[in-house]
Amino acid sequence: MNSSVIIQFENVTKQYDQDRPVLDNVSFEIERGKFYTLLGPSGCGKTTILRLIAGFTEASSGDIYFNGKRINTLPANKRQVNTVFQDYALFPHLSVYENVAFGLRIKKMKEADIKVKVKEALQFVNLVGYENREITEMSGGQRQRVAIARAIVNEPEVILLDEPLSALDLKLRTEMQYELRELQRRLGITFIFVTHDQEEALAMSDEIFVINEGKIQQSGSPTDIYDEPINRFVADFIGESNIVKGTMVRDYLVEFTGKQFECVDQGLNPNEPVEIVIRPEDLEITSLEKGKLQVQVDSQLFRGVHYELSCYDNAGNEWLVHSTKKAAVGDQIGLYFEPEAIHVMRLGETEEEFDRRLEAYKDGEGE
Repeated sequence: MNSSVIIQFENVTKQYDQDRPVLDNVSFEIERGKFYTLLGPSGCGKTTILRLIAGFTEASSGDIYFNGKRINTLPANKRQVNTVFQDYALFPHLSVYENVAFGLRIKKMKEADIKVKVKEALQFVNLVGYENREITEMSGGQRQRVAIARAIVNEPEVILLDEPLSALDLKLRTEMQYELRELQRRLGITFIFVTHDQEEALAMSDEIFVINEGKIQQSGSPTDIYDEPINRFVADFIGESNIVKGTMVRDYLVEFTGKQFECVDQGLNPNEPVEIVIRPEDLEITSLEKGKLQVQVDSQLFRGVHYELSCYDNAGNEWLVHSTKKAAVGDQIGLYFEPEAIHVMRLGETEEEFDRRLEAYKDGEGE
């Protein structure tokens, strides 16, 4: 195993009774010192992965390794991980200091050492001076930082975060995203963060695992996953997308909406059926004559930093457009896009096949 890998899943399945597996033959690696996000809809299996790492549940089959050692049956209290729960699981009858010190007292650490460690942990989360404050007197963001301090005071190698921002209002949630990311950088330890919020995942992560129905659909950096989604689920779940059916005529030429367009994709079969993704921000409003697509504006909303237009072409395809330009409902407009804005998705392609095709792009070779 690579020395930078701290957690490894090999063909892990989790199934309850005869129900469909919650996790289905999942394999992946987590490297130390990075911020990972498990992203997917409710019930996709992301929290189950967290529980398997923490030791709160056991795999039905497959192997889980921590620093190269198999930990399938290792008790939760023996693992070098700490969890920050969605509701923080703080003790309301204890002060901030006592909440953070709780785990150290369980370990029967000397009081002088506890005092030093609690102070260091509170410094990390900017809560020095709050030691004697009651938990019920803390704001949502402060409670979250107390929960993180309680997690890091035990000096774990991995911190697991189970949707810890979901109860916060939008402004505070955004602030805490920055704080969490900066905290992870300062600590230099591995964070594994669970969320169903795509924007949150894109903003915070070094690497994202997109999960659906117990399988990892795609993994990679936020930029890779946003720019190169592997299938319709990922394209639709990560941000907003325009997805239409098309045909890969040949390398660098694709057909959709009855027209042929230059693109940057290669390595597919001639005349292979494909799906086309174009992000709303990559569509530029222009005149009918200059547009590569001609559409009619069906609705328009002002989103603060841009207008969001819903348009339809003559074939009935809906096109979502994000633009600083406005248009009136009923207008006939043109939409222009660069070849780089077209992303071609092969039907039924696995992540391994997709990765090989991307490597072929970089090497200047087709398959």
